[in-house]
Amino acid sequence: MSGFAGQMRAGGGGPRRGLWLTFLSPFGLELAGGCGAEWIGIDIQHGDLGIADVAPLARVSPVPVLVRLASHDEAQLARVLDAGVDGVIVPAVESAGQARRLVQAAYFPPRGRRSAGLARVSLLGRRDQPLLLPMVETRAGLDHLDDILGVDGVDGTFVGPYDLSLSLGQKSVLEAPVVSAIASVIDRTRERGRIAGIFTGNRELTGLIPAPDLLGVDTDAAALRAGLKRLFD
Repeated sequence: MSGFAGQMRAGGGGPRRGLWLTFLSPFGLELAGGCGAEWIGIDIQHGDLGIADVAPLARVSPVPVLVRLASHDEAQLARVLDAGVDGVIVPAVESAGQARRLVQAAYFPPRGRRSAGLARVSLLGRRDQPLLLPMVETRAGLDHLDDILGVDGVDGTFVGPYDLSLSLGQKSVLEAPVVSAIASVIDRTRERGRIAGIFTGNRELTGLIPAPDLLGVDTDAAALRAGLKRLFD
């Protein structure tokens, strides 16, 4: 198969720039369809979106859809995958054991224990296995990065720089220890032939780190504020 997930696993064409959704409705996403984003990330951990918003947004999205989960909850992960998305980003993964449990939840038997049933994904035909991207956003995640990447079924990592800066005791994502840690995660992930992703929301930070495969440029909220400011300046 040659869908988005398969292309990314094969090392296809990064960095791909994405828009992070925190409140945008399906109609709003249709209006923004020509904005240039190559993927969208639906955030159900923070912001105003929840599981019920995933399928309607996926239906109208002109580009691949990733979803940042709110937790490691297996039922939530399964419901999101049932919506027919292209991958999940899982917050605060800190050990190989946590990563293995996520793989089990994301794959159907015999590899995993995900349940099959009537859902939007079952109407879409044969598809690539969705990407599974654990977030590295704590000191523990950094310390166990190689163990996490060693778990079969983990497709790569996705850095959360803002929580990472807090975990490292730094005031800003632009502090040298944070930038160094992010660069290490990206480089070590790519050395393993895996997918390296990050949400920056900060052009200066983007310029300080190695190019990732998936770059979350900024949020829908930031885009709205910037557009309104230009309109009324």
